[in-house]
Amino acid sequence: PPPRRDRAARTLRASSLRGRHVPLPRLLSGRGASGAGPSGARGARTRGAPGTTAAFKPMERARGQDYAGAAACFVDAFFLRRDGGGDRITKGELSYLVGAQKKDLVKRYNQKSLGTMFVIKDEETNEVVGCVGAEVQRFVGATPARRSENDANGVVADRPVVANLAVASSARRKGLAKALMFAIEEEAKEWGFDETVLIVEANNKSATSLYKKLGYKAIGTEPDAPNLKVDENGKVVEAKVKAVTMRKSLKDGMAGTIENLDIAEVLAKVAGAGGIAYLANGIASGTIESPF
Repeated sequence: PPPRRDRAARTLRASSLRGRHVPLPRLLSGRGASGAGPSGARGARTRGAPGTTAAFKPMERARGQDYAGAAACFVDAFFLRRDGGGDRITKGELSYLVGAQKKDLVKRYNQKSLGTMFVIKDEETNEVVGCVGAEVQRFVGATPARRSENDANGVVADRPVVANLAVASSARRKGLAKALMFAIEEEAKEWGFDETVLIVEANNKSATSLYKKLGYKAIGTEPDAPNLKVDENGKVVEAKVKAVTMRKSLKDGMAGTIENLDIAEVLAKVAGAGGIAYLANGIASGTIESPF
C-alpha cells in the first residue's frame, strides 16, 4: 500500500488553516472596479482570479447559518430548476431535502479535517447566491474507496474532491462559478495537493462543459453512482446515474497544462479543417497554454 500522510501533521495543517485568513479571489462590487466594497475597503482582484461586476459581498468561508443558505442554493440549482423538479416537489419533501443537504454540508466541510466551503452572498439580501466545497477522500483509481469494489486493482490515494458548486439563477453569468473554483483549487494547494478531482453526472452537459473550460478532463466513469431525484409524484427518491470523474492538475507551467490536455480531443480537432484556428483560439482564450 502507498504511504499514508501523517495524521498529526494533517490535523495541525487543517486547524491552522481554519484559524487564519487564506487569501481568496475578491469579487468586484457593483460600484465598479475601483469602488469601495461592503466593508469600506477598496476591492482588488487577486492576480489570475476571475471577477464580477455584480453587487456581491466578498467571498468567505462558510460558518453557522451559511450552510443552510448554501443548501437552499444547491437544492434550487440542482433539484428545482432541473427537469421540472420544482413543479413536482411537495412542500414537505422540499423541507426534507434542504435539511438533508445542510446536514451533509456540515458533515463534509465543518469538521476537524481537511475540508472547507466557500460562499458568496448578495450584498443587499445577505442570501447565499454561490457556494463550493472540497474535502479529502480516499480513492481507489478514479472511484471513491467506499464504492470501489469493482476497482480493486486501482491505485489507492487521498484526493481533494470538489463538490457542491452552485450559483443561484439570479447570479449566473457574472463570473461566480469561476471565482469559486479558483478559490477552492487554491485551497487544495494550501493542503499540499497538486490536483483536484470532481464527480459530475454524465448528462449534465452544462456542468461538464464548464469544467472542461476550467481545465478538467475525464479520467473514469461510474455507471450506477448513487444520487437523489424528484420523481413524478414529487417525492425525493434514491436513484442511480452515470457519473464521470474529472481531474485537473494544479501544477504550475507547462507540466500542468500538458496533464490537463485531452489529447484525443485535441488531436481530433487539429486533424479537422479548423485545426490551426482551434489551437490559435485556445491559446488566445487561455484554455491552451502557448509552448513558445
